[in-house]
Amino acid sequence: MSVVLGAALGIVYDCFRVFRIVFPPAAKSGAVLIQDIIYWLFYGFCIFCYTSAVCGGKLRFFIFFGSLLGFVLYILTLGNMVTGIIRRIVTAFYRGLRKVYSFTFEPVVKLLRKNCQKVRSVFVGSYENRKNKRRSKKKLLKKVFDLVYNKKAKLGSSMLKQDVRR
Repeated sequence: MSVVLGAALGIVYDCFRVFRIVFPPAAKSGAVLIQDIIYWLFYGFCIFCYTSAVCGGKLRFFIFFGSLLGFVLYILTLGNMVTGIIRRIVTAFYRGLRKVYSFTFEPVVKLLRKNCQKVRSVFVGSYENRKNKRRSKKKLLKKVFDLVYNKKAKLGSSMLKQDVRR
């Protein structure tokens, strides 16, 4: 019975594998971690229910060994076959979607990109012109360190001290 439980848990794990094939998670997202945590919580709940029903709540080694054996047997036989078939179906579906996209949406997208580039050049060009005008206006102003109102200040503080003494 524990081997059958392990095979049933393998089927549940296959559902998660199929979900990962259909919706591949991003590399840095925690989707796989969350799926694994959900699966192991479900696995623990199933083992708890099985030990409560069959062994009166006592943990036995054969329960874990049998469920592991059933899981491995299912994954290595039917599980790989099922996920292989589903993987082929999903890739064929994605290829079909790409063909539909290339015939229907791609010309529209290319047209929009071309028109957006024309509009963008107008706006970016006007922005660049405004930025250049601001720079040229700043060049007209004299820099503060070039303005000297006191000729003696340009000579330094030592000259000022000598003038005060005279």
